[in-house]
Amino acid sequence: MSYLKAVLRKDNQSKINELKKLIILGKKLNKNTTPDVKKLEILLKRENKSTKTSIKETSNKKISSDSNYSINSVYTQKNSIIVNFNNKISKKHIKFFELNQGNIHKDVFDINGNFKDAQPTVLKIDNIKKITIGQFKPKILRIVLANEKNLKTFYTIKDKQLIINIRNLNTSKSFSKIRTEKIVKEVKPKTITTISTISNDYIDTENEIRSINTKNTSIEIEFNKKFSKKNLSYIAYKNNGYYEDIFDLKGKFKYTKPIKLSIDGIDKIIVSNRDSKTTRIRISNKKDLKVYYILNKRKLTIKISGLSSSKKTKALPYPNFQSKTIVIDPGHGAHDPGAVGPNKRYEKVVTLKVAKYLYNILKQRGHKVHLTRNKDTFIKVGKRTDLALKKNADVFISIHANSVAKKNAAKVSGIETYYLSPAKTERAKRVAAKENKSDIRKMSSSSTQAFLSSLNAPKITHSRLLSIDVQREMLASVGKKYKVKDKGSRPGPFWVLLDAPQASILVEVGYISHPEEGRRLYTRDYQKLLAEGMANGIDTYFQMKARFD
Repeated sequence: MSYLKAVLRKDNQSKINELKKLIILGKKLNKNTTPDVKKLEILLKRENKSTKTSIKETSNKKISSDSNYSINSVYTQKNSIIVNFNNKISKKHIKFFELNQGNIHKDVFDINGNFKDAQPTVLKIDNIKKITIGQFKPKILRIVLANEKNLKTFYTIKDKQLIINIRNLNTSKSFSKIRTEKIVKEVKPKTITTISTISNDYIDTENEIRSINTKNTSIEIEFNKKFSKKNLSYIAYKNNGYYEDIFDLKGKFKYTKPIKLSIDGIDKIIVSNRDSKTTRIRISNKKDLKVYYILNKRKLTIKISGLSSSKKTKALPYPNFQSKTIVIDPGHGAHDPGAVGPNKRYEKVVTLKVAKYLYNILKQRGHKVHLTRNKDTFIKVGKRTDLALKKNADVFISIHANSVAKKNAAKVSGIETYYLSPAKTERAKRVAAKENKSDIRKMSSSSTQAFLSSLNAPKITHSRLLSIDVQREMLASVGKKYKVKDKGSRPGPFWVLLDAPQASILVEVGYISHPEEGRRLYTRDYQKLLAEGMANGIDTYFQMKARFD
């Protein structure tokens, strides 16, 4: 994976380091590594390295000397993570952001630097569910703290040291148990709808506005000092079919960008900076709502009535439904049309249409969904899964259409789904070669198999389960109106899945080269049935996944 990234980014030094690893791995697996040895020698010459270095000696040495790495050590100390650098660092070297994935809160630190022991290093702190560390990019080390409770993290920099501190750990477990038991006892008698406070833990002690939260059908704003009516402006109007209620508050709130507010029955609640001294809260809804406010010294409550209860009674896709993050990749695009069928039917057109239908279905079901492209553009393979990693996706699905030579076009049709693994059939190899054609630069067969053999088992397991569910549900959906051949769920070396998240698949929605199937793939009805089947398969996977976690 790292070698492919280095190739795509034309990073010669990383290519040298990763080739050495591949050679060592290849030898362990008794693979022919001669092509990679030759490639390494050429790269070493270019980098003015010693051309007489023996590959045998390389396998017995550490891959890189400490001088090539900017991070010296990473370890935990009480409720802190310590990162020691070889040179002085500043705030610009650290990027921090938060992610919510179901009931798991994640604090992510992207640190400018490379650390040779990133892979074997294990970090643990009591009361934190999981801490992961990895070389996210050649020059970016990523540390992720994952926990059921939202952690309060902050960091300090001292010359050559970064200290990540976690504040609220000491009593988290005991408090959680006591509070849960108390709530259960109180809810038992009659209560069906209870007070619903959504606290986002964004507290600003530096500026005028302290916090913004929702509670039932209200928005509550707390201030760090007295707030009067003259500091508030409120207007309401109708715009493009939506009723807008706008509150402009005199004062700054530093968390306007990450904060997200929602109330059942309201289409949108947006918090933003109107200007450097004014915070804006915009309530946008298709139905006209009754909005009024109550101001009390350091607290403003915006109350909303006339809300529809339709969202509360809306049927969930499955019991105990949880919103997931899904990234959809429509294959090919722009100058790369993919496969071309009769009457100039292009694969890139089909994949984008199906992807957009799938996007809308999953969005309506409550998932967080992203497209790698939403128009006719081309995206390099290295960038396709970047979005999935950035969004911390639970699932990555790449959509393609298959084809065969003209002489066999009328004989071959059907739907098939692939997951990343060494190919076990000639057909899988042929399909992979076609889809990899525009995406990947040269890599020897021995290196390919050596790398794929080293893939972690959980990733293959989750991807295989997802591919089975999606394949089955697609056939069921399309089978309502059409007779389609089941080509099955298969392993294959597709490079677009290489750097994708834990569950990732590539779907071949049919043969665009087939006269009848190719025509169907260009119809709206067929595209919608395919998308509905994929969505059902994804939800089935999430519903059943708990058995394997």
